[in-house]
Amino acid sequence: MVDPAFGRAEFARTTIAGIEENWATGVGFGSFPKVYQIYEKGEMIFKPYVNHAHNDYLELALEGGAPVVFLVAAYAILLFAFSVTARRDPLQKMAFLSVSFLLVHSLVDYPLRTAALAMTFAYMNGVIFHKGLAERLSQRGESTAAHDDNLLVPVRPALARR
Repeated sequence: MVDPAFGRAEFARTTIAGIEENWATGVGFGSFPKVYQIYEKGEMIFKPYVNHAHNDYLELALEGGAPVVFLVAAYAILLFAFSVTARRDPLQKMAFLSVSFLLVHSLVDYPLRTAALAMTFAYMNGVIFHKGLAERLSQRGESTAAHDDNLLVPVRPALARR
């Protein structure tokens, strides 16, 4: 059944058809617009063309195949594992929420193909997976408590009382 509104559901169906035939190695990064045309139904061809799947996961699976699906799954497991370990740092919690929002948004669009959002995503991942700050602060008896004026600057308890 063809989606009469030429919507994302049709993009997903067509992309999945391409994934099914190229699941092992994918079709190559950056080739989505050309490959999509191969699987597109004739009645869905209009003057405007589809340049992205409007689902980052499907597009990555088509372009990168099984290896990329494995890497995305490994990343999701690592992200979940880091979220489960009780992080007390409010900056890491905020970074996790930001990354989660972008990952959910990637189900219906391609936000990570925008340079500003991709850089924000990379920075927030750095904050999430950074272990050294919390360890150094606990060794030196410093805190980055939520009630401090500046979350990015560690404050010694003795200095905070002044």
